[in-house]
Amino acid sequence: MNNISKIGFIISIIFVSGIIIYSITTYERFGDSYINQLRIADADKTLNTFSDEIVIEIGKSVCNEANNWKDEETSLFSIQNILIQNGIEVKKENRIIPIIRFHSIYELCPENINVLEELFGKNE
Repeated sequence: MNNISKIGFIISIIFVSGIIIYSITTYERFGDSYINQLRIADADKTLNTFSDEIVIEIGKSVCNEANNWKDEETSLFSIQNILIQNGIEVKKENRIIPIIRFHSIYELCPENINVLEELFGKNE
């Protein structure tokens, strides 16, 4: 190999290594955005004592229940029951419930966005 080829090869290795290192350091785990958004929106600190893993499991449960919702009221009761099952006593009127509904669907299971559209389309 001549000197130009060696320099080109070394630069390529450095460039590829830089891309790999950048990808690893900026990697976002499943649910990171969900947790961040939910923690910001939880002004009453309802979920403060619960670990990120439990909050993500709550969001997954909401996703699993979404297709069973008949209307907005059903969705509120469903999420209230999920929270109660996880040791979070809340009233149906608690503002965290619609926040969880919204963020769970948009951040964890966007394939269910149509469920939200149908819920609120019926109310108009």
